[in-house]
This record gives sequence, C-alpha cells and structure tokens, in this order.
Amino acid sequence: MSTHADVIVIGSANLDTTLRVARVPVAGETLLASGSSVTPGGKGANQAVAAAATGGRVRFIGALGRDAAGETVQRSLRGHGVDISAVQLLQQTPTGTATVIVDDSGENVIVVNPGANGCLSVGRVQQTLAGLDAPVVLCQLEVPLETVRAAAEESAERTFVLNPAPMMPARELAPLLAMTDVLVPNQSELAQLTGRQVPQTLEEVTDCVGRLDYRGAVVVTLGAQGAAVFKTVDADAVHVPAPAVQTVDTSGAGDVFCGVLAHELSQGGDLVDATHRAVVVAAESTTFPGAQMQTQEPV
Repeated sequence: MSTHADVIVIGSANLDTTLRVARVPVAGETLLASGSSVTPGGKGANQAVAAAATGGRVRFIGALGRDAAGETVQRSLRGHGVDISAVQLLQQTPTGTATVIVDDSGENVIVVNPGANGCLSVGRVQQTLAGLDAPVVLCQLEVPLETVRAAAEESAERTFVLNPAPMMPARELAPLLAMTDVLVPNQSELAQLTGRQVPQTLEEVTDCVGRLDYRGAVVVTLGAQGAAVFKTVDADAVHVPAPAVQTVDTSGAGDVFCGVLAHELSQGGDLVDATHRAVVVAAESTTFPGAQMQTQEPV
C-alpha cells in the first residue's frame, strides 16, 4: 500500500437509483418514469473518481456496508483507479443510497439515505491521514461534521478544500471554515453561508463572498455559467465561463468540478488555471447520464 497520493478524498459513497421523468413532480403529484438505472454515486466517491480520471493518485476514505451495494461501489472505485484501502466496512449498517430524479432538461432532485456514511469514524480518518503523504485533502458534508473537522485538523500542512454540501447552519461550520484553504460552494450554498438571497449575477456573488466570515480562497460554481474565483474574499472576481454543451444530466457535475479542481491544485496549478480545467471537465460530464464520470482514462 502506497503512502503517497495526490489527493485524499474523505466523504460519502452511495448506490444511486436514477429515475428519468419529463419534469420534476410537484408536491402530491405522481409521475411515470421513462427509464431508470442503478449506479455508484455519493459526493465523495464521485469526486474521487473525477480526480482519478484526470490522472491523479487518489485515496478515498469513506464507509460502506458489508452488503451487495457496498461491493458494487468498491468495484466501481477500484475500476476507476481509486485506492480504497482506507474504506471502513460496517457489518450492521447498510451502504448509503440515493434517489435521483432527472428531468428532460437535465435538471435533478436528489434525496439521500446516508446509511454507513453517517458512521465514518474520526479514528479512521486520523489514522489514515497520519500515515499518508498527500498535498490536497478534499471533503464535503455527507459524513459526520466531527469527522470532517478531524480531517481539517490533520491537514494543517496540506491544502484543505471544502465543498460545503449539503449545507448546514453556518454557525456550525465556523470552526471548520477557519481551517479551510479553498471553499467551493454553489450559489445556493453561498447564500446560506451569508444569510442572503441566492445571488444571480457576478456582482451579487462578489457581494456575498465579501460578507463571508472566512479568510481563505473561494471558488463559486455557477452551473452553466462556469465559476467565479476569489483568491481572497476581498479580491476581485475572476469569471471562468463554461463551454456550451448539449446537457443530458447535471447530477454530479459539481462533484466532477471539485475532484478535478483538487487534482489540478495537487499538481501545483494556479487556482484560476485549476478552475478553468475543472469547468471544462464538469461541463463535459453533463453530456452523459449518471452522477459519476464514465471514463477510466485520463481526460
């Protein structure tokens, strides 16, 4: 087992059931799906696969059940070249699952049942990070907050990248943000972090970023509009536009962005250059269905 990696991803791994519908149903409405699929997912696993697909040596730290779903997820991660030797396997808790509803425009709604993800232990993360040399650690919030905090504490000599999804009350995140080097929210998460309306323009995004109680770098993902980079919260925004693509499914695009960004940073890339690469690959990922990148070759 290698003690070196480019990126360590700490986070969730699920088995996703995706339903294709003409449009997202409203409350109380029943719609018939035009198709369905079952594929590996979870924000952490998706980000690990993306980082590996762009050429990174990636170690994934997560928790899975000792069940058929967990075996499927493990096979997928190994098949994409992700080192899963640090994955925690649980006998009594099932692998996490998610139901993804995708409409004809490619927009999606996702409901997650955390399962084993909610049991990823502080000890497993601390033990793995202590024995592993890697320049970048990437986390999200689909595993216990205390586990993510432990990862940040163990990453003082690394670049700690936080994708604050799914969001939680900003006051609960304050200690974690103080240890974060690069914060990667989308527009909705940025609004929740600042207690403001969801920003729609670059000027509104800049205003929100300036109100963050945080001193590191910020990269705000803007969907089809690309991303906005702030090397500090007081810096001017650098807008990185996304290429035009024929979108099929946007689920997982933000995870692809984060994984590619982390890999590019691990190679010593400038934050703006890393964002350019992440925007392009994330846009390409929306041209096929599913939350996880479908290539095993570097893109």
